[in-house]
Amino acid sequence: MREILFRGQMRKKGEKVRLDGTPVDGIWIYGGVTQGKWDHSIIHQTEPEIGKYPVYTDTLGQYIGRTDKHGKRIFEGDICKNTENGKTAVVKWYEEYSSDMLYCKSENCIYWLFDVDFEKIEVIGNIHDNPELLKGE
Repeated sequence: MREILFRGQMRKKGEKVRLDGTPVDGIWIYGGVTQGKWDHSIIHQTEPEIGKYPVYTDTLGQYIGRTDKHGKRIFEGDICKNTENGKTAVVKWYEEYSSDMLYCKSENCIYWLFDVDFEKIEVIGNIHDNPELLKGE
């Protein structure tokens, strides 16, 4: 049985800053989700403790059931790098392409995510915390 898991940010990167002006990292929560109608949804976390946490709906992403070459879970919104050719791509859900399948999009090329050799994929960030990684894409 595959693991159903979502993540969302309780606090976005840069929402708070240190005294020197550097942005404070966001807080990610993992678990089940109750999607809200407005800006916030609820993540029902079970580990490390049970709790319900409000998260920004626009940061919600589902675990795709696969890990990268380091064993890190891959979620929608992650920025992945192919270590063989150096190309980066964002993991997205594209309903219009093939009955609600997950795809990566990079340099105007869309490919089915499960055709990827995950031993060559590395999660290098995500679109919420590391938008600078997409410059030039």
